[in-house]
Amino acid sequence: MKFIHAADLHLGSPFKGLTDLPLQIKQQVLQAITQSFTALIDTAVKQKVDFVILAGDQFDDVQRNLQAQVLLQQQLIRLADAQIPVFMVYGNHDYLTADQAMVNLPDNVRVFGPKVTTKTLQTKSGVTVAVSGFSYDQNHITTDRLAEYPQRQSQVDYQIGILHGQIGQPGDNYAPFTLQELMSKGYDYWALGHIHQRSILAQKPYIIYPGNIQGRHRNETEAKGFYLVNYDGQQTRPQFQASAPVIWQNITLSVADLTDIDKLMAAIQAAITVPENTLVELTLTQVQTLPPKLLEKITSGELLATLQTLDHQQHFNYVYRLKTEAQPLQVYQSIDAQYWQAAAKEVFQADAIQKHLGKLQQVEAIRELYQQKDFSQWIQQQTLTLLEQNEGELQ
Repeated sequence: MKFIHAADLHLGSPFKGLTDLPLQIKQQVLQAITQSFTALIDTAVKQKVDFVILAGDQFDDVQRNLQAQVLLQQQLIRLADAQIPVFMVYGNHDYLTADQAMVNLPDNVRVFGPKVTTKTLQTKSGVTVAVSGFSYDQNHITTDRLAEYPQRQSQVDYQIGILHGQIGQPGDNYAPFTLQELMSKGYDYWALGHIHQRSILAQKPYIIYPGNIQGRHRNETEAKGFYLVNYDGQQTRPQFQASAPVIWQNITLSVADLTDIDKLMAAIQAAITVPENTLVELTLTQVQTLPPKLLEKITSGELLATLQTLDHQQHFNYVYRLKTEAQPLQVYQSIDAQYWQAAAKEVFQADAIQKHLGKLQQVEAIRELYQQKDFSQWIQQQTLTLLEQNEGELQ
């Protein structure tokens, strides 16, 4: 028996933090979720899987973008044509409501409602499978729903639980559960959704988050995809299948002892060049060791602009953001550390930053930048770097 476990498709999702991509790269990025989902369906058909599990958040928003709905419908029809059933729950992003305008899904799709129910299937090879799960009917499910899941049925060969939620305590927002509760049900596999980081929480039985199928911003790094699961009658063997055509990377590179622009460019190219298409946030460390003229190429934005103009015709490793990070600075240590800490606490706060930005907040790119959670830390580091550059004048 073979099946696919995927979750968090987030069809119709925007990509965050990218405003000025070259047109060719932007087109590829905007098509990335569609391509990843299509690759998932391609694998299901090619592998002739017995069924597919979609564990919630097929859509990015409860309003269900029509284009995203049609995409889901078309791909599920492909599975119907291949006689592959689908078990599907809705999550906190695409929860069920009474007044949704929704396209019709093909008959091979078995959608779970807001109550925990169990659906059964007999595969072509004669394996009887029971699948238990429920869909969200509101954005937050704060109760532990595990008590509603039945114990493993003795008359079936394999039982799966689908749960869109996270480990936690009652009162948490997303169907909180504990690993002990999942294991106590006696199931053969738990198909989880909601957490976008791929993770195998347990192996007896397998309790798996497949992650989302395509990273959408800088915090969703590394390869994304789904699990192809094989069961031979004795053992379950899940295998991760990468399907995302674009990968986000956060790369840190030490530039210590680099003395000229050619060496700096070569080191960067070596650090960021991989076979996959990538969107790279590059952090250069130990920049205070660089010659002043070379450091100026970085701080002025000229280096980033140059990296972004490199040829990206068939394949791209595109640096969309370049940061610098200095080691502890002598100039910082030479002034009163307590004074600096007090000043930093007062100056590098969201309210203070917004006040000084003034009308610049109306610029979308600037607004997106300062709203990022690590912006205040980043701007503190930039200040330290500037102090280091001007160390001679301060002493």
